[in-house]
Amino acid sequence: MQLSELTQNWRRLAVTGTALLSLVLTGQTALAGGDTSHPMRFGHLTVEDGLSQSNVLAVLQDSEGWMWFATENGLNSYDGYEFRHFKRERGNPSALGNDFIFDVAEAKDGSLWLATNGGGLANLDRTSGEVRSWHHDAADENSISSSIVRSLYVDDAGIVWIGTRGAGLDRFDPLTESFTNVDLGDVNTNGTIFTISEATGSALWIGGDHGLVRLDTRTQAVTNVTAALGETGEHSVRAVIEDADGQLWVGSYGGGVVGLDAKGQTLARFAHDVNDAATLTDDRVTVLFEDDAHRLWAGTVSGLNLVDRAHGTVDRYVSDLEDASSLSDNEVSSIYQDRAGLLWFGTKSHGVNKWNPSSWLYGYEPAKTVTAERNREPNVMAFIDDGAGTLWLGTFGDGLNAIDHDTGEIVRYRADASGAQKIAGNRVMSLMHDSRGRIWAGTMMNGITRIDTRSGTNTNFRRVEGDENSLNANGIMTIYEDRSGLVWIGTYGGGINVYDPADGSFTHHEPNPDDAYSLDSDRVTSFGEDIDGNMWIGTDGGGLSLYYRETGRFYNYRHDPDDVQTIAADTVYSVNIDANGVVWIGTQGGGLDRVIGDARQPNAITFSNVSEKDGLANDVIYGVEFDNSGRVWMSTNHGISRYNPSTGQIKNLHRTDGLQSEEFNFGAHYRSDSGELFFGGHNGYNSFQPDNVRASSVAPLIALTGFFRGGDATKSDLPTDDMESVELNWKDDRVTFEFSAMDFAAPADNRYQYKLEGFDKDWIDLGNRRRATYTHLHAGSYLLRVKAANSEGVWSESDFSLPVTVAPAPWRTWWAYLGYLALAVNVVLGLWFGHRRRIDREEEYSHRLEFEVHSRTEALMDRNKQLSVLNRALQESSLSDPLTGLRNRRFVFEEVSRDLAVAQRRLQNEQLGIDVSEMSDLVFMMIDLDHFKPINDTYGHAAGDDMLLQLRDVLLDICRRTDHVIRWGGDEFVVIAKQTQPGEAEQLAEIIRSTIADRNFVLGDGQIVRTTCSIGFAAYPLFRSGADQSNLDQIISLADGLMYEAKKRRNAWVGMLGPNDAMASFEPEQDSIEPHSLLFRTRRAGNFRTFSCEDNEQGSSLRIGHAG
Repeated sequence: MQLSELTQNWRRLAVTGTALLSLVLTGQTALAGGDTSHPMRFGHLTVEDGLSQSNVLAVLQDSEGWMWFATENGLNSYDGYEFRHFKRERGNPSALGNDFIFDVAEAKDGSLWLATNGGGLANLDRTSGEVRSWHHDAADENSISSSIVRSLYVDDAGIVWIGTRGAGLDRFDPLTESFTNVDLGDVNTNGTIFTISEATGSALWIGGDHGLVRLDTRTQAVTNVTAALGETGEHSVRAVIEDADGQLWVGSYGGGVVGLDAKGQTLARFAHDVNDAATLTDDRVTVLFEDDAHRLWAGTVSGLNLVDRAHGTVDRYVSDLEDASSLSDNEVSSIYQDRAGLLWFGTKSHGVNKWNPSSWLYGYEPAKTVTAERNREPNVMAFIDDGAGTLWLGTFGDGLNAIDHDTGEIVRYRADASGAQKIAGNRVMSLMHDSRGRIWAGTMMNGITRIDTRSGTNTNFRRVEGDENSLNANGIMTIYEDRSGLVWIGTYGGGINVYDPADGSFTHHEPNPDDAYSLDSDRVTSFGEDIDGNMWIGTDGGGLSLYYRETGRFYNYRHDPDDVQTIAADTVYSVNIDANGVVWIGTQGGGLDRVIGDARQPNAITFSNVSEKDGLANDVIYGVEFDNSGRVWMSTNHGISRYNPSTGQIKNLHRTDGLQSEEFNFGAHYRSDSGELFFGGHNGYNSFQPDNVRASSVAPLIALTGFFRGGDATKSDLPTDDMESVELNWKDDRVTFEFSAMDFAAPADNRYQYKLEGFDKDWIDLGNRRRATYTHLHAGSYLLRVKAANSEGVWSESDFSLPVTVAPAPWRTWWAYLGYLALAVNVVLGLWFGHRRRIDREEEYSHRLEFEVHSRTEALMDRNKQLSVLNRALQESSLSDPLTGLRNRRFVFEEVSRDLAVAQRRLQNEQLGIDVSEMSDLVFMMIDLDHFKPINDTYGHAAGDDMLLQLRDVLLDICRRTDHVIRWGGDEFVVIAKQTQPGEAEQLAEIIRSTIADRNFVLGDGQIVRTTCSIGFAAYPLFRSGADQSNLDQIISLADGLMYEAKKRRNAWVGMLGPNDAMASFEPEQDSIEPHSLLFRTRRAGNFRTFSCEDNEQGSSLRIGHAG
């Protein structure tokens, strides 16, 4: 039961359904008039699952692990996942002659012998799928005595013993294919033989419609023991077995079950008694079987019976329409046990039932003696073992029940009881046994009753309006006593109430939006106390809370869908702490969480998770408990899961494993001091000692169940497990292998690994998937290997292996390669002869070719020289301005960077004290004509071009040949002066400025124009105290900025020069130098003003000059 259901009940304060522990739990008493001490949970296979027909007359597991079911409509093979049918096919002599099959047995060669109703004796070759049949022929005395065969037995020599209808017993030798009718005396010679079984001393027991005989197979001596069955007159023997102790048990149709000793004396008789529920369900016995635990089973037309030979009693198992896990049909027609120990019960009209005997290890307890009110659902909500021999069960509607372990006596505590058995309410949601031996019972909406069994007194705790020293909510979800003796009470709507038994006081912890360290939810579901005494608290909708005792603070942990390290869900059903101090959390819909971290660092807590994707049965975790091995057991919405944290292995249990139901209840989980685990639900509860639950040690067999070529979605009806190899042709670009572990306890939990040797390097883990697909395999030989594990994790002892051969394409076969070789030889010979002819022709023309080559070589050399000249011209043009012929901007960035590197090395050498004999300072000067645009606009672009050409001439005349004069663009020119001292830069700038200002520029039409220019210049290196970090772009940008500063003053120049040797170096705070960040001083020199800019101490100077 989920918390959401209980929440609705709390909110309505009324519950329409009630619950109690009753005989209804078993579901077996409705029809049988009695009950059993060992409830059974069956799995079912019916026509809805693929069975060809509902009447399962015989069951067999063959030597390869396949299950076979004989029905009235054909033979069925089963691999745990799918059925295959073998039926009559009209016009096909290799198919069954009759679909009605009474019995099936395996031959020594692995084929199957079939007893058919009218089709005689049949043999199915599992490899080919073909069927051979032997029919009665009245004209042939050596044929089978009847075409209606009722029973079969194959002895160790391979002889087939055939029980017919109306013709007695036949013996068939497969080697000679001869039939012999066996004389059984007056009893069954011409009767119907229903059963043939092995007897000690090379003999057979033959049971039929006229009684029972013993046949010595060596001497053919017949002993009639019918008289020992009694004088009831019901001597139609349907079943005979010798048990492990050598005693004979005979089941007859109307005479019940009779036990005989070796001398034929009656040991016991089991018959139906309408007034005794511990007797057979019916005297009409159809089948007997002794399993590997020496339990004797008797199938009748009215149910299944477990015969207790020691005590002379019977446990009954019958169909119950209200219990989906009960026997599917009361008429049992066959019983069989497979190699893993599972029991199969074939029924008349509802298919086959599967039961796992290990399910009894999980202790399904219907608590059938708790109450006689059978119309209630036994919804178990809480457990506690008081350590004094009493188990306490809290139920949803049936109050509290105390069960004495030894006597089974029940003491009921109800709201309507009186005295010491009166409790606050009948919906008991939580139980706690305190350190003083008292039982605390929390109810859904009536508070708590504390029961003192020693004094016989009860104390109720309820919410009292206006009383702070009482519960603040009556809905109790969980109760926990900590190590100090304080009782922690989780309520619905009231948060946490902590009760101190010493003074009877309550302390309340509720959410407080103004306190970041308060509880996050007022609906508390569970408590767990760690080794340091800190409390871990589960809530409904508020995630997980940690109460850190040292500070008294609450730390809350909520789910964040974007962070996988947060808690998986905000509703926590269970909190528990294992022996290693690890906190485990069961969530609603999020699976199992594990707390990572330490409560002493609450803000560093993270979570790891295990969920359905990892193999859990379900992500709704109601209860978390631990066994002595450290494994985690969880009750869920779909069975119980067992998780091993060390290995990651998960085992899931379901109803067919003996669970009370697939669904369990919130809060209904408990571990006793002895280590026994309890899990409750709406059909009762399960209790078991985990150490007593042993995994199956039988390794599963593996069978190839399907083989698919290409995109074919179907598979052959023939058994593929007998394939010795697979041969693929070059067109098979896709192949799929399907396999099955022949363990039927829980096929969905079987696991598989496979590897194709010659292709795969490592084993591939499929989980519970069972198909391996390969595409485009290269030609060659491979070996498919498959390993499988059953639901208990037991791996197959030997791998399944299947050779796989991929044939090459026709053009890749050996004869194709031989043809290729012959063709290659012919080609080589042809090429060799052709080569010789070419050599002769080449010698004839060699001299002429040498001449032509020499001539063309000379021509090519001339052409190459021309191309070199053109390339140099092209390169030169790429670095030159087409109008002025001066170097262009590209030249600066490609060539001048070398000059900067030289200047940088000189500066470094200078700082190291190395003598620098050659000056390598550079000055970058940006020159721009003033008022060039009006001139261009007034006189035209041709006049502007003439003016630029004349400016070029001026600059070339003034500058040295080692300097670079560059047309930067438009009316801007750059002069890069090499090996220039600061003073020389000022002189050069002044010469250029004054020359341009004094020049008459004569335009094309004779017009004379006067103009001025603005000049900005900067030296490199700019600083000498350390390696100059300025680059070419920065220096040019600086010169450009200084030029614009000069333009503001008209007909001026502005320069930034590095300091001379007598000046201290200037150390800027940043790499770039911003002129506006410097301090200016002014001094006059005649009609020329010089503006100096320096730092407060020493450094570079900025000089600005213009005409005064």
